[in-house]
Amino acid sequence: MRSETFFTDYVKEFTSQRLILFLFTVFFFSCCFLIATFSSIWNFTAIFVGPVIVIFLEYVVHRYILHEYPRIAPFAYKGHVAHHQSPNDVNYLFGPVLFDIFAYLVILGSVYTVTEYDWNLSIAVVLGASGFQIYYQWIHYVSHRPIKPFTPWARWLKKRHLLHHHLDERALYSVTNPILDIVMGTNQPKSPKRDHHPH
Repeated sequence: MRSETFFTDYVKEFTSQRLILFLFTVFFFSCCFLIATFSSIWNFTAIFVGPVIVIFLEYVVHRYILHEYPRIAPFAYKGHVAHHQSPNDVNYLFGPVLFDIFAYLVILGSVYTVTEYDWNLSIAVVLGASGFQIYYQWIHYVSHRPIKPFTPWARWLKKRHLLHHHLDERALYSVTNPILDIVMGTNQPKSPKRDHHPH
């Protein structure tokens, strides 16, 4: 009973974050739009494009913007440095909502242009992206809170992400899967931890 209450408290903490509320809102309205305007089987295919985009952005943003090239987005980099300095502080676990609003407008506009102005396919991609980003945010949140994940996969992801924080900050950039770390040669952390943040 006590452990259930403990877990529920963390779920409430997670779902009360502004970024998570934004993502759930995007997911909900995208889902409603697709149900109301469903046009073809291609909508289901487009939904799976969303997670692919998030997996790509997850790696690229984390590695190049939040670690290697801080001048691209100094404000975001500064927040990420604070996250590495205080990794269990919930105040540094979620990025500003404005970044995500901008990102989803770019995704929506890009897909809308590529699909030759097809709203259904564009919203389907946004649905898949927002759903997968909620999953990403949960995995990241659990990695930094005293929660034991239910599945072996989630426990492995948590261990992997903590190695990024406590062993080698220049490896293991992906949070939800190792694919791009393997492809880009950043899947093997080195010891001791190499701190590359400015002092």
